[in-house]
Amino acid sequence: MIIDESNYNRIYSELRSYRDIERLYRKYNDLSKEFFLVIYTQKMIRMVTQKFHRVKSSAPKMTKQWKGGRSFLEISEELSFPPVMTAFIILTGQGTGKKSFRKMLMDTSKITDKRMKKELTEVNENDPIYSPMGDRVQRERGVRGEERIKVWLDSHGITYEREEDLRAAGSKTPDFLLKSPIFFRGESIKWIESKASFGDLKEINKNLSKQLSSYLELFGPGMVIYWFGVVNTAPVLDGIVIETDGVLEDHWDL
Repeated sequence: MIIDESNYNRIYSELRSYRDIERLYRKYNDLSKEFFLVIYTQKMIRMVTQKFHRVKSSAPKMTKQWKGGRSFLEISEELSFPPVMTAFIILTGQGTGKKSFRKMLMDTSKITDKRMKKELTEVNENDPIYSPMGDRVQRERGVRGEERIKVWLDSHGITYEREEDLRAAGSKTPDFLLKSPIFFRGESIKWIESKASFGDLKEINKNLSKQLSSYLELFGPGMVIYWFGVVNTAPVLDGIVIETDGVLEDHWDL
């Protein structure tokens, strides 16, 4: 799926809260609900990356508010910051370890403190991204994309090494490194990277900087698949083919 950048920017700007997903799904009924969740997730992760240190610097004030009776959720709404991350900053600032915090979130039923149990249950229910359920949904989305590539490669008898096999060698590794190159529209493909995300320009440039340019240098030309689409202004790159969900049914010379 290729989306006009101006239409994508309109959707991106309208996704201000989790509640907007249902409204936009009804408005743009040719797009899946999961598509809007993916865009919202990317937007929130970028916002947290940008604001985290600034919010963390307010930890003493946040802690005072919480000890004064305000809930994690109320403080997070005032800050326009994810509930789980708000609770994390407050509690780790008081000495709770990261592992202990994660353990409490994973099973709030075992928390003996009534207020803590109620409020951490509340932040879990109101955070579709940083809660354990949100983490699980994102992992499962990633697994689905990789499984589609694996099934397709296996069905065509194409041999490869997986990321987990290559990681032992200590280098940056794509999801699939092909034993022999295959060709897509005349372009040589030696590796395939799966992205359970939408390829807007920020996402593409981030992936190029952190991963894809290294794969090109180490392994030669390859492909990245954005399963939830790309903007129509995605760059044309030497040695890296940027594609989306219909690519496995496209023209390949195997």
